[in-house]
Amino acid sequence: MQKLPPSFEKSDIEAWFRTYSNRLHSDPIPFYAYLLEHEPLCYLEEPRVWVASRYEDVNRILKDPLFVREYKNAVPKHQQQELPPPSKEWKPVNDLLDNWMLFRDAPTHTRLRRIVSHAFMPQTMERLKPKIRTIAGYLADRMVEDRQHDLIASFAFPLPVIVIAELLGVPPEDRELFKNWSHTFARVLEGGDQPAEFAQQAKRAAEDISDYFRCLIAERKSTPREDLISELVTAQVQADALTEQELIATCVLMLVAGHETTVNLIGNSVFVLLNHPEQLARLIECPELITSAVEEVLRFESPVRSTTRIASVDYEIGGQTIRQGQTVSVMLGAANRDPAQFEQPNLFDIGRLPNRHLAFASGSHFCLGAPLARMEGEIALAVLLERFPQLRLADNKPNWRPNILFRGLESMSLKKSRQSDGSDTIQLF
Repeated sequence: MQKLPPSFEKSDIEAWFRTYSNRLHSDPIPFYAYLLEHEPLCYLEEPRVWVASRYEDVNRILKDPLFVREYKNAVPKHQQQELPPPSKEWKPVNDLLDNWMLFRDAPTHTRLRRIVSHAFMPQTMERLKPKIRTIAGYLADRMVEDRQHDLIASFAFPLPVIVIAELLGVPPEDRELFKNWSHTFARVLEGGDQPAEFAQQAKRAAEDISDYFRCLIAERKSTPREDLISELVTAQVQADALTEQELIATCVLMLVAGHETTVNLIGNSVFVLLNHPEQLARLIECPELITSAVEEVLRFESPVRSTTRIASVDYEIGGQTIRQGQTVSVMLGAANRDPAQFEQPNLFDIGRLPNRHLAFASGSHFCLGAPLARMEGEIALAVLLERFPQLRLADNKPNWRPNILFRGLESMSLKKSRQSDGSDTIQLF
């Protein structure tokens, strides 16, 4: 059989990183297939970045300490290119991002991660489990009471926000503030082309969220509670402790990262299962598959599409040489569809084993909050299927968030219908 020409070209890869496109981003699977088959490791002159999509290459780059997060650690000082100073309007944003462990290398990354890691230890997760189930049950009850339903607004968003708010010790009633701030930072993180007025929006969000946590930190210093902010304040006076700016930035990171991807995970789980009714029926019949079902959603619709690293040496990989100081964008979504790693990668199988996906990355920057996200995803799915076993999609056209970096639904509208026994169920339309 004659091989068909590719549906994409190299200019489409550059376009992927420039701005959101329905053709490329709303259904990225054909694009991922193109990368894996035709451009598994390629260099883009604009925006001067390598793109890696093969599972083997992505996993290797993520795990190898020769790939770093900070440019200053990749290139000797005398060889570093002089970068223009950021504009004043971006300073509040950079003050936060520069202190996120997400963008730091050892030893700073190790120190910051160690200070907050206990919040995600197994014993902490076990203590949270009944609380999360209670919150999920309450939100499911509210969905039945409301006349109009949006699964994202009514359930997928408030659940992780309330959980991370309780963990941190911030008022959950402020979650609309969190939503606006978080969505702004999601746009900051995706990069690409943004309208000129976005800089001012990002500046206001950074200033407002910093002021918000600065006030909470001051309160906890005078009146400590049993929450993570109080523990971080206590840690501030210990050796290798957080600076004031690190403390604020860590709280912001926990709030943003603590729910942004989990909202996507919950929404994606429901959407994918409803589009695969045979797998939904299988899960209802065998609820013990809930853990592997969540893992398969993480692989199949990865909430984060990509991340970046910088080569600290000239590095040979995939028959190419990544030069010292060059940036690599590793395509997590594509790696999770690599047929060299996953048998029938485009088949959604809730019993898939093994399933060593890279949705949470790997190596030293493996997602710290992965245990919490997994637990929330499992509990959310379990509660929804218990309360609404007749969930159905009336319109298969999804409303994806227009974001290059994050893969998640903007909304998923619901309506209520009456069963023959007089009980309520919910359908999606």
